[in-house]
Amino acid sequence: MDKARSSVRPLDGAFGWIPTLAVMVNSMFIFGASNSYGVFSTYYLNERFVGTPAATLSWIGSLITVCMFGLNALTGALADRVGYRTTAYIGTVLCTAAYVLASFSTKVWQLMLTQGVLFGVGASFLLAPSNSIAPQWFDRHRGLASGVATAGSSLGGLWFAAATQTAMDSLGFAWALRILGILTFAVTGTMNLLYFQRVPPQPRKRVFELQVARRLTFWLIALELLAAYTGHWAVVFYVGTTARQVGGTLQDGSRLLVVLNAGNVAGRILTGFIADKFGSINTLLASLLLTAAIEMPLWLSAGGLAPLYVLCVLYGLVSSTFISLNPVIVATHFSTSPLSSVMGMTNMFSALGGLLGNLCQGAIYDGIDRHRRLTHTIIFSGASILVAGAVTLALRTHIIRSGSNRRFLQKI
Repeated sequence: MDKARSSVRPLDGAFGWIPTLAVMVNSMFIFGASNSYGVFSTYYLNERFVGTPAATLSWIGSLITVCMFGLNALTGALADRVGYRTTAYIGTVLCTAAYVLASFSTKVWQLMLTQGVLFGVGASFLLAPSNSIAPQWFDRHRGLASGVATAGSSLGGLWFAAATQTAMDSLGFAWALRILGILTFAVTGTMNLLYFQRVPPQPRKRVFELQVARRLTFWLIALELLAAYTGHWAVVFYVGTTARQVGGTLQDGSRLLVVLNAGNVAGRILTGFIADKFGSINTLLASLLLTAAIEMPLWLSAGGLAPLYVLCVLYGLVSSTFISLNPVIVATHFSTSPLSSVMGMTNMFSALGGLLGNLCQGAIYDGIDRHRRLTHTIIFSGASILVAGAVTLALRTHIIRSGSNRRFLQKI
């Protein structure tokens, strides 16, 4: 059905917005868990597992990201082979099972396997086709479409954070997870029906598109993702802890995540529009530099809740651009390769960055900051994002010098 229905559709047509909006809704559930993990992180660290090192608890959130992105090369190849819809339904079942099993977990290692590993694997099956739909259906409005599609992840974090905190307060930890599982099954199961492919799956003899690894462009995109993900999650995971340190409550921490994700929604759509006008790499470079300039001064100097709200608004607007613009950059420079597979290969570096960043930040908070302030944790995060900016500048320079894509040179 995917092949017959979508193969006749033109680029930049109105029909392309149907699967794009379906991706936006599914992204709420794919990324909502990781974007709102700060609610669980604050609860685990300060209430449920008091005395457990932050580095240990960070494994739960880290495993979501690692499995979601780390397996994306395999799930992307599967999506290219058997179709987007089939792959997405596997993800729906696994994510639902993860929530239900996590609700019965009483130990940290059990949560690592369920809320971490199993959900991350399921999210990888959902993410693989989702990454490729908007770039496949659009050319002139590719940045905007990608921004709309990925804005769903922040929308999910917005209401996931508030809904999870409310459910935990009124129904308890276990039922909060079960409700998220029921919602995930019902909503993503419906949206998967709208995962139409513009280009039908093609027979493939290999899992990894190794020929793309011969190009410097691939490695620069991969290194930028590695550095960006190394620094990105610090605010998501620890701003609630900072709120507690300056006299706030668990609820204040969840409200800050709501504000952060609201900023992300507006930021991804706005930067997608800007990228279509001024170029994806130019927009990405500017946003990475602004992210570091906003995060370190505001977070380091925060002595109350008000500066933290300012941080979350501004950080939300500019920080997650690399999530929405990297698929656009990959689709532009690797248009002749199986898209889900190449994006999956670059996403392996996202997984490595997420693991490296979360574990390092947990270790720094435990061993250097010693649970008093997050000074060194913040500096590590900001420095990683600056490195991502430097790599993006190198990517921009390489594309200009090589002139490998004449059309793209008009708007880098």
